[in-house]
Amino acid sequence: MPVTPALCVCSSFNRTQMIADIIGRGQFSEQHLAFKDPDTEFAEVKASGKPVVLVVLGPLGHAAIKSLGDDYDKPLEERRLKWVHSCSAGLDWYRLGELEREMVGVSLTNGKGGYNYLLGQHVLYSLLYFSRQTARQQRNRNDKKWDPFDLEEPRGQKVGILGYGEIGRETAKMLQPMEMNVTGVRRTKAAEAVDEYGVTLVSGDDERDRVIRESDIVVNILPATPETVGLFNAARFKSMKPNAIYINIGRGSTQVDEDIAQALRDGVIMGASLDVFQQEPLPKTSSLWNIDDSKILLTSHNACMTAKSFYETVNMFSKFAEGYLKTGQLDAYQPDIQLGY
Repeated sequence: MPVTPALCVCSSFNRTQMIADIIGRGQFSEQHLAFKDPDTEFAEVKASGKPVVLVVLGPLGHAAIKSLGDDYDKPLEERRLKWVHSCSAGLDWYRLGELEREMVGVSLTNGKGGYNYLLGQHVLYSLLYFSRQTARQQRNRNDKKWDPFDLEEPRGQKVGILGYGEIGRETAKMLQPMEMNVTGVRRTKAAEAVDEYGVTLVSGDDERDRVIRESDIVVNILPATPETVGLFNAARFKSMKPNAIYINIGRGSTQVDEDIAQALRDGVIMGASLDVFQQEPLPKTSSLWNIDDSKILLTSHNACMTAKSFYETVNMFSKFAEGYLKTGQLDAYQPDIQLGY
């Protein structure tokens, strides 16, 4: 690569400086950071005419891509934005469908694979939260009440994992010792009927709906696409078992939050573990805040938020950059903008 590009970093959640510090200053000619207003904060590098590599995390990334990619009327070789890397695996924050002109000819990578272990662990935690009746145990402890009671046993229960990719496989791996019957629902048909973790693999809408109806635990790891928006609504919950647990570690847009609250209040399903929501932060007016702890495990989209995982996923970019700066080519998975993953 004849000219070393400038590095631009833009993140929501007060992570911009942290990302820049992890990457360091050794690989790129210069760093430019945006905290609130990418158009203003990146004005200097835009005026310089230098090629740019952009690292983003969170909704502010949309404005950063839009700003740095605004020279889309120039020939590809003269445009400044060369590569966008998302520290997250999901891309819906960036609303790339609105940035088709800005992204033409721009390489795109993401944090795919960096969160598998922690998200699988969160599914296991959610399962045990309900099967061990954690809320009741804690309430008894607070009330100084000695109350031996029967617990639920996961062994033999049916688990349906919707969106069976890398995260789904890591989840299935963690569930193996639990002796549960796991089915993975894929977008496309798998070459084998059962995978290495003993998971039955199915595909298609009919099979998806059957798995939702028959599962004791429904794990939603679906990406945000036009086809998945609002998939888990009132009708879908009514089709589930009354003792079912719904777990979402995928995308909040795939569910209707108020329908979940209603389903829990009415006993349509037994419980829900939610790490993602239609609107984030979850509004204080949301009915989900008022659901009893025995029916809901509510976390603030931080199921995979640890210092170690954050460092590792940002460091993925640095490893990709080593080859890119030498050859101008990316030896990394590049997600499909249309699919969103």
